[in-house]
Amino acid sequence: MTSRTSGLVILHSVAPSLTKQVQWTISRTLGHEVFLDWSSQLGIVGTYRSEFMWQGEPGTGARLTSALAGWGSIYFEVTQDPALEQSGSRWCFTPALGISHRMMDEFGNTLVGEDQIRNAIAKTGLNGIGLQQELKNLLAESWDSELEALRQSGEESRVVWLHCAG
Repeated sequence: MTSRTSGLVILHSVAPSLTKQVQWTISRTLGHEVFLDWSSQLGIVGTYRSEFMWQGEPGTGARLTSALAGWGSIYFEVTQDPALEQSGSRWCFTPALGISHRMMDEFGNTLVGEDQIRNAIAKTGLNGIGLQQELKNLLAESWDSELEALRQSGEESRVVWLHCAG
């Protein structure tokens, strides 16, 4: 039996001239036709946003990300839920930063490996500010900062983002 997983594609900002092509890209990647509901993206005037839940084999999230990143000018996120002894994943893309991939646990927490932390410590030595910047990079904070305004500017969004209080 083939392992299955699911996930979410969040298209934060797509130019009107690309909406059909982006829909075709997702359809081709998934192997079946999908229909996206588009709404105005208030964070970047004149663009549109959409969300789509998908199902497929593990690795589908990476294939979707690669296909969508080829457009170069759209802002998006792709998640892939954990499946049979595999961690979940989250990919973020912005035209300025490119792709960020982070492993996620079943609760949506970013997984940072001990070797990644050791490397950050070795790279920065006694420089506390440098270590702080390396840890922020491991958590993909630059991508989150750039996408945050777009996440919140879609009133019709089905995704509820949880924020830290306090």
